[in-house]
Amino acid sequence: MAISTAERKQRISTLKKEHESYFQAEGKINALYIPKMAYRPAGKDELHVSFFPSELEKEEDIYTEFVSIDYVTEDPKRSLYLIKHNPHWKSEYELTTSNSGFQRHLIPVSELKVINDVTSRGYTASVEAGLSPKGKLINTGIIDTKSNTIFDLPNPDNTSDITKIVDKLEEINQTLITLTKVINKFNK
Repeated sequence: MAISTAERKQRISTLKKEHESYFQAEGKINALYIPKMAYRPAGKDELHVSFFPSELEKEEDIYTEFVSIDYVTEDPKRSLYLIKHNPHWKSEYELTTSNSGFQRHLIPVSELKVINDVTSRGYTASVEAGLSPKGKLINTGIIDTKSNTIFDLPNPDNTSDITKIVDKLEEINQTLITLTKVINKFNK
């Protein structure tokens, strides 16, 4: 079910609040923030984000983070990415047309620059303690009760091959789908 325009704007505003301290510190008061889905288009080997021509025509740097189609964050680190304004975007970024007729330009995720994330905002101690920066309990991952260790996904910033991480996430997704089917059989 698609969300309304008002709901989409509210969700984007809420998402942007997470990055306000960075924008304020950098003097980017009216930063162009456009969260996007990262996906692998048909025939491509790597993840891409897509932007409408009207978004790129603003001739500004764009800040983004990865979200679902319903504008729910898909990154527990809440990584903020920068897409530097490219004056040659019309010729350098592939133009694609959706089934509904909308045109968008594809930008490979490998061209995005990680600017900021939760761990670089001083939240590390709070997160490790299982608390949000406001002191509320959060889900920090799977805990091995024998060693009290938190298992986490590899940090994409520390690897040069993002496809390994994407493949692992797809494998996890397939496992979750299988588990859901098994659980649903027992609930019938």
